[in-house]
Amino acid sequence: MKIFKLTYGLMAASMLSLASCNLNEYPEFDNADAFVAVQQTSASIAENGETLSIPVMLTSLGGLTGSVDFELTPDAEKGAVEGTHFTVLNESRTLSFTADAPTQYIKLKIIDNDTFGGDVKMTITLKNAQGVKMGANKTCKVTIEDDEHPLAFILGEMKAVGYDYFSDGAEEEWTAIFEKDATDLNKVWIYNICSGGCSASSPVYGIVNDDKTEIRIPVGQTTSSSASYDVILEGFRDNGNTDIENGDYIIGKISEDGTIVIEDWFGAHAYQAGTTTSAGWYAIEMGGIFKK
Repeated sequence: MKIFKLTYGLMAASMLSLASCNLNEYPEFDNADAFVAVQQTSASIAENGETLSIPVMLTSLGGLTGSVDFELTPDAEKGAVEGTHFTVLNESRTLSFTADAPTQYIKLKIIDNDTFGGDVKMTITLKNAQGVKMGANKTCKVTIEDDEHPLAFILGEMKAVGYDYFSDGAEEEWTAIFEKDATDLNKVWIYNICSGGCSASSPVYGIVNDDKTEIRIPVGQTTSSSASYDVILEGFRDNGNTDIENGDYIIGKISEDGTIVIEDWFGAHAYQAGTTTSAGWYAIEMGGIFKK
């Protein structure tokens, strides 16, 4: 086996231009331009009995007062049902704003249960703005994440420990994240599977067996997006002596507490973009351990 270490250089330049200004001039805000809007267009919360607070703000420097109503609409396919999945803590479903309280909150008390039914969703929509314009952001899509997912014991942040090939097997640590798939209960998406050459836009997936004792992560998956390189997950068996061919898997053993131990070597291999010409490796882990 031949492993070539990736070397790279980075050149950067920046320019900062300063413009003069009169510090005695203060910006003016016309209340005719004020509006009310949600401060986030999406939100998610685990099904854990906690309260989700969604901020709604009236933008007025002049102390304008006003109000807005809101309504909740369950998702057509997997809808969150009031009374089953949540309760609304705002009795009137009207938010009133004053000069001293320009931000109000839509508050949902999440109902926990002991059964797995999958994530549920709804849309909160602002309506009937009084005394102020309606802003562009008037809807917030909410997801209540089921915490009884069969793979919950391996989902979330994991402390990863690997053994760096390029440092003679020296131990190194990083943070990996395991996320559930939207439809497949045996599939997880893994962010930062190795210490280098991974990006948030390119997670790799693994398939967990029905006994939940093993995860298989196919090689050949893209781990990072780059205009210059194709960065691919690859691996080796037999202490680095045998390539894991495309169509095969990196194998991890799963303990009851969710710890995953990978004995195969694995890492992010860079190729010149659109070719099979190796540009080296961002990382090669001589095995790894993932633990909450």
